[in-house]
Amino acid sequence: MRTILISFAVFTLMWMPMPASAQANEPDLAKAQSFVVALADEAIIILSSETTRAGREASFSKLLNEKANMRRIARFTLGQFGRKISKPDFETYQALLNTFIVKVYANRLGEYSDEKVIVGKAQAKKKNVIVESRIEFVNGRDPIDIDWWLRLEKDGSFTLFDVRVLGVWMAQEQRDSFASVLKNNRGDINALLNHLRSKISSDAENG
Repeated sequence: MRTILISFAVFTLMWMPMPASAQANEPDLAKAQSFVVALADEAIIILSSETTRAGREASFSKLLNEKANMRRIARFTLGQFGRKISKPDFETYQALLNTFIVKVYANRLGEYSDEKVIVGKAQAKKKNVIVESRIEFVNGRDPIDIDWWLRLEKDGSFTLFDVRVLGVWMAQEQRDSFASVLKNNRGDINALLNHLRSKISSDAENG
């Protein structure tokens, strides 16, 4: 059975008395850790309960729309080209990117089984919080370190911005990849849109 375990260090951070100078940051860090725990818990429930690929994709899409700022991620992955894109093209791009993320990344989680997620410390820098975690496997497979990059929104809530797996930030990786496509096609956004459509189609055929 998949479970979420919060490390002792998290409880210590959340409940241990702290100096007055640190108390202002402590609630945000604790809230960020709780956000990751809830997010990971929901993801594992999806993996446990959804037996079909279509069901898993639909559930992950809903989860991302609720927990991640997909519009901000879309802007980020366009890099400097985001300043030139028209509103209609951006809306098309964001829709394709959402589908791409769900199909290419969320479905990869289906290979994990009997794992537990250990949530560790959080570090804040301005409106960004990085929360460390580790996936441990009962079958003896080497554990995987996962860092969660959260952004503090104006209303005080957190949203997911990026995930680092095995040392690679996924949104950053996609921005570099998309920048290469755009540069090779003289900044033509249609080339990137077709690139995404091709990736999505290829993943569906191989699924």
